Amino acid sequence: MNVIEKLDYKRWVCFEPKKLSIKNDDGLVLSDDDILIKVEYCGICHSDIHIIDGDWEKRGFVKYPLTPGHEVVGKVVKIGKNVDNVDIGDVVGLPWVHSSCCSCEYCFNSSEQFCEKRKVTGIDVIGGYSEYCVVNKNFAIAVNKVVDISKWKLEEIAPLYCAGLTTYTALKKLNIHPYQKVAILGLGGLGHMAVQYSKLFGAYTIVFSSDKTKKDLAYQLGADDFLTYDEIERMGKVDVVLSTLPNSQVATKFISYLRPYGKISFVGAHIDDLNFKPIELISKNLVLTGNAVGSRMDLLETLKISISNNLKPIVQVFEFNELEKALDLVRNGKAKLRAVLKI
Repeated sequence: MNVIEKLDYKRWVCFEPKKLSIKNDDGLVLSDDDILIKVEYCGICHSDIHIIDGDWEKRGFVKYPLTPGHEVVGKVVKIGKNVDNVDIGDVVGLPWVHSSCCSCEYCFNSSEQFCEKRKVTGIDVIGGYSEYCVVNKNFAIAVNKVVDISKWKLEEIAPLYCAGLTTYTALKKLNIHPYQKVAILGLGGLGHMAVQYSKLFGAYTIVFSSDKTKKDLAYQLGADDFLTYDEIERMGKVDVVLSTLPNSQVATKFISYLRPYGKISFVGAHIDDLNFKPIELISKNLVLTGNAVGSRMDLLETLKISISNNLKPIVQVFEFNELEKALDLVRNGKAKLRAVLKI
């Protein structure tokens, strides 16, 4: 049974590409399997920029109007009658995948992010740039029940739902062994989490950035070396490259620096073309891959690993009415380091 939960709340709405405004609303549809959360914080992902700016409109799954935001964390204020896995007051988040069919081959294989019937937070349903959100019980993790969050702020937890999830699962799937050499390209919202996870896996981690002022930060996060892109020759050969960059021009230059059986993975969701010669892959049996967020199991693991090991995102918090200012900083790579909207 679907019911309209009557409440007065505000949310940001993108009515068409690059057209954002605050809308006053008075209700949300809540089924017996749903959870209503009062949103506390929502991280601002570069994917939100692509959605808001219309970059992904031609891909066919972005439809306007919409309320973006998929790094959501809040507290449960109401539960449907079929919900038995969370309680009022629990801390619950909401990632990219809002829900799926739970019965196709992808869902059975813990890959529901590829389910053809999945719903995406911030596109198909109201996302986190809203005072309230609806969470499906099958995709709800009460963070406070699975790991001790007493030393964490909620604004630090929010980015784990995408920035953390994406980089952790990408590195995990690359099957990194201790003492392998890993190059992390970029030290922004994704990159600064990737450095911490790379070190968790025991890798010798080299951070690349065009911003020399981030050198000290790289070392504080555990990096073994810091280089700018014009110092690539100093790197030598590496086993893994993880690109968090917003374009591919720089990243593809690293292919020739991979050892045999090396791997390069892309998590920066840009849409420009890759430019490389297939012989570069063939001659050394290289793997070229990417990573799309992660499953519920991946998210649970990310939350536990990150929080129990104190692998925190560095956040810059913005007030609700400062969204457009925050978006501009993220667009221009000026946020420090993960922009988070306070709801």
